[in-house]
Amino acid sequence: MSLPFMRPVEAGDFEDIFALAKQSGGGMTNLPSDREALKARLDFAIESFASSPAEPTGEVYMMVLEQDGKVVGTSAVFSAIGLDHGFVNYRINKTVHASTQLKKRIERRLLVPTHDFTGCAEVGSLFLSPDARGGGFGKYLAKARYLFIAEHRDLIADPICAELRGWRSPEGEQPFWEALGKFFFDMEFEDADLANSALGNQFIADMMPRHPIYVALLPEAARECLGRPHDGALPAFNMLLKEGFAFRGYIDVFDGGPLVDAHIDDIKTIQESRVATVGEIADPGEAPVMLLASGRLQTFRVTRAPAKADGDNVTIDDETAKALGVKKGDRLRFVEW
Repeated sequence: MSLPFMRPVEAGDFEDIFALAKQSGGGMTNLPSDREALKARLDFAIESFASSPAEPTGEVYMMVLEQDGKVVGTSAVFSAIGLDHGFVNYRINKTVHASTQLKKRIERRLLVPTHDFTGCAEVGSLFLSPDARGGGFGKYLAKARYLFIAEHRDLIADPICAELRGWRSPEGEQPFWEALGKFFFDMEFEDADLANSALGNQFIADMMPRHPIYVALLPEAARECLGRPHDGALPAFNMLLKEGFAFRGYIDVFDGGPLVDAHIDDIKTIQESRVATVGEIADPGEAPVMLLASGRLQTFRVTRAPAKADGDNVTIDDETAKALGVKKGDRLRFVEW
C-alpha cells in the first residue's frame, strides 16, 4: 500500500470524483452529481492551478486525496467568492417590538439577505469516500487546505468562510427549503442546487426574497433547521470550530445550513505550522507524525508521515519524499498531527 497524498485535481480524476459526488447524498453545490456540471467545475479548477494569478480573482483550488492510485476524497480552497454576481446569505438578526400600552416587549428573529462575504475566500468541497472513513482522513482533507492557504497567502482573500450542508431528514425532506425557498424559486431543492452548480448564483439574487423574513412566520420544522448542519456534515462543522472558525448567525439561503468564518491568522493549523528544509532523507526514527506540504500550485502535495524536526531542518524517509516530490534541500511546511 502506497502512502496516501493530496494533490491538485487532474482531468483523469473525473470518474472517481463523479462516483464520490453520487455518494454524497446531494446538497453539496461544489460537488454536483451531474456529469456536465461537475466537469465544468473540475475544468475550472484545473485551469486555476495552471494560471499565474497575482491576486485572488475567483480561482478554485480543488485537491484530491489519492490512495493506491484511486481518488478517495476531495477538498478545495476558493480564492475569492461572489466577484461576478455577489455571494448571498441570510443573516439572523434580532428585532424588538415594544408597547407601553400593552406593557409588552417582544424580541423576534429576522432573516436578512446579505452580501457580507462577497470577496472573501472559502474552504469547501470536503467529502471522503465511505470506504476510507475511520483513518483520520477527514481531518487530513481539512488541514491540507490550511497548509495550502499558508503557502499561497498572496492568492487567497481574507477572511475565509465555510458553508456546511443544512439539515435534512433521513428521507430527504428539506424543511427550510420547503417553507421558504421553494415558494420563491418555484422548483425542487435538487433542481435549484443543480442550477447553482451549473449556472452560478446570479439567479439566487434575482429570485430570492428582497426583504427580511420573520422567523416566527416559518413552520417549526423550518425554524429548527436554522444554522443546523446536516448529520453527515457535523464532524466537518466541529473541525472548523476547533480550527478557530465561528458561527455568527449566517445561514445558507437554500437549506439553512450554517456559514462559519475566520481570519487566516486565527486558523489553528496555520498558526502552528512551521517551515523547514529537508535536511536528510532517512529513517526519522521514533518521530512524531506530521502533516507535510511541499510545492506551489500544480506541484503542491500533502502527506501524513513521521518526521523529525531539528531547528530549520526536517528528516523524512524515502517514501515520504517520493509522495511529496522533494529532495534534500527542498522547502517543506509542516504541522504536528
